[in-house]
Amino acid sequence: MVSTQDSINKIFELNEIAKKQAEEYTKKREIYSEIKESGKTFIGIAGLRGVGKTTILKQLLLECKNSIYISLDTLSNIDLFDLAKSLFENYNIKILLFDEINYYNNWQLALKNIYDFTDIKIYFTSSVAIDIINSKTDLSRRAIIKKMYPFSFREYIYFNKNKKLDKLNIKDINNMEKLKEINKYDYLFEDYVSGGNIPTRIKEKNPEIFKNILEKILEKDLVYSLKFTGKDIINVRSMLEFISNSNIDNMSYSNIAKNININKYKAIKYIWALEKAFVLNVVKPSGTNVIKEPKIMLCPPFRFCYLKNKDIKDILGQLREEFFVESAKMNNIDVFYLKGNRGEKTLDYIASINKTKYIFEIGGKNKTRAQILNIKNEERYILTQPANIVNPYRPLIFFGFL
Repeated sequence: MVSTQDSINKIFELNEIAKKQAEEYTKKREIYSEIKESGKTFIGIAGLRGVGKTTILKQLLLECKNSIYISLDTLSNIDLFDLAKSLFENYNIKILLFDEINYYNNWQLALKNIYDFTDIKIYFTSSVAIDIINSKTDLSRRAIIKKMYPFSFREYIYFNKNKKLDKLNIKDINNMEKLKEINKYDYLFEDYVSGGNIPTRIKEKNPEIFKNILEKILEKDLVYSLKFTGKDIINVRSMLEFISNSNIDNMSYSNIAKNININKYKAIKYIWALEKAFVLNVVKPSGTNVIKEPKIMLCPPFRFCYLKNKDIKDILGQLREEFFVESAKMNNIDVFYLKGNRGEKTLDYIASINKTKYIFEIGGKNKTRAQILNIKNEERYILTQPANIVNPYRPLIFFGFL
């Protein structure tokens, strides 16, 4: 493969278009500054389709001197290492912004060579989240993979309502003035979990976009990265339909395997893949003498893709728990669900935050307080939606402001 002058001319032409597009993106995701200030190490951005990975590259293009944006789905028959050398030596390009790097065969080796033999800095994205996450081992010390999640509830308010609110600390869970302030936005919860958390929906209002994102993950990403067969994809669709139309409490590997008629090994394989693709969350149990099977839930808003009854009121219980777990994950908070010694359900979740143990029950405004009041010597709260701030209740949306 040879990087011809025609290819370079095309790259510069498309780069100018990318610059003009970047001027439209006046707001930045919170992760932007973390990505930009990253030293020599290459930065790979992994995330769901539609969360704004391409937008971040184009914003970097405007702010970084001697940079160029290259979407690899527009190029063919080109040697990436030769291209990088030519841009550096002949055009003084010091920063390469590679979008859709998954379109280049053996891109991990190309990045290794560029890192080892040039002084070029690279930011790169892939629409195949599994592929870029798995590259972490191959690229070793040369690259850091940053996970880019959908909007937090606070980011959603900023991008959709143009209201920039302060981040909260876990200790603010007892600050009534701050809780009253965020309660003003509780009415947005249903829109957020119905798809408002996905940045691409700002411009594309059609709810089918989420089904399209999911279908691309199933039909392209799982096949490309993990060599899933047609039968595997059929099984995965059946699994997603089952999860979407079921309660969360008993959603385990064994239950899924039994209900879609596959073995447990395959259920674990499918769930692992979809967790890496930002479609599912896996919550492990806490406690003793329990069967150590995790609880499986969907990431918002994917429950709607295979839902038979589209009335949001009928699935608010599931959506509240999915919001809580997803918000905790965004903040690197490990949460575990609780079971008693005999496996019976007790309170919902336990989390260690800044060396303090917290216990949370998730529910509606009138969730019973009997169970949680029996727990002593812990920070314990009932997280409700609609919001309630009378002890021991706290707004569920609080976790979207951390």
